[in-house]
Amino acid sequence: MKAKESKLDDYNLINSKAIRDYCRKIKYQFNTEELAVLVYRNKTMNIEEKIAKYQDLIDNYPDMEVIERINCKHYDSVKTMIKNEIDRCKKIYENLVREDEKCCYTWYEYNKTTKEYSSYYKVVDNLKFSYKEALQSAQNYINEYDDTISFTIVKKIFNKKEKTIYADFNVINKKTVLIKIYDKEDGYLNDDYLDINNIFVYMPTPFKKGDILISENPVAHNLGDKGEIFVLEYLATWKENIKEFLAKGNHDSSDMVGYGYYLYDDEAKFTYDNKWDYDSFEYYEGELEGNNRILKAISSYLKGEIDFELLIHAYDLFKIESISKAMPDFYTEDGLKKAGFSDLDIKNRRNYWKVIDTIEGDK
Repeated sequence: MKAKESKLDDYNLINSKAIRDYCRKIKYQFNTEELAVLVYRNKTMNIEEKIAKYQDLIDNYPDMEVIERINCKHYDSVKTMIKNEIDRCKKIYENLVREDEKCCYTWYEYNKTTKEYSSYYKVVDNLKFSYKEALQSAQNYINEYDDTISFTIVKKIFNKKEKTIYADFNVINKKTVLIKIYDKEDGYLNDDYLDINNIFVYMPTPFKKGDILISENPVAHNLGDKGEIFVLEYLATWKENIKEFLAKGNHDSSDMVGYGYYLYDDEAKFTYDNKWDYDSFEYYEGELEGNNRILKAISSYLKGEIDFELLIHAYDLFKIESISKAMPDFYTEDGLKKAGFSDLDIKNRRNYWKVIDTIEGDK
């Protein structure tokens, strides 16, 4: 695998355009260690481009110490850590594409429509004899359905020590981008990449409490979280003296989160939880429709633009409307009456469904 010269500037290494533009505007300076981690975390550069940028950091950027911290050991030179990552990527990629006698490949996707991973039977259906076949199978599927956010090719090697190699791809405009590779041996994750993977990188952000954001890393989601839109309540980088805290070796990459409110299981219910990878947050610029209008009310309340009473009234109204929409129209009039609906209730419901049918027919 030959490394190509990277044409990205340092700010473009940041996944979030909003954060990228803000850091560029205030001319925030990242050190060599932070830039290396940004390369590792980047979700649009392929492995070749990452290796090229890693080499650029080694050749043209100042050296520095890597302190010991949670889940990261000490390095006298950051360039040693970067060189280790280059060697690791090259070695695993060579093992990934090599045609071993006792091995098999498969792949599984993360789907746009379902917001879920492939089921186990799809993994079996996707079994192939070579990396080339597996990659072509995934590409054919993407070309046909255009419903894939990301996918992973898995190589299982059967020998005295069973080894499994994972290759993570993002799909950008139907094109596959290999962004990450790692392996396991006898079921245990090899930890030779975990240092660079675990470092918390501080980035100044333009986000404020109550901002309506979208996570551009939908794969990293919480249980029941079917959408990427959320209302920001707190960001890890807002912690007082955060940079001094990090300098003492505290926090790792799992702490790079924001906290906020989002809808749960496609229903008119909201919950409060963390949202992973704050360096993938963007401003949400679309229209808030249906149940998502609840998020607008929460946003306005957090910003102090409406009081708590109006928030509760708005939420009650949107929730009632959601329940009304969710009730199917196939019940008979007699059945509805026995369920306690009045003649006026039934009339209003019939009129509501006529309006919905008209709207749907105009689409």
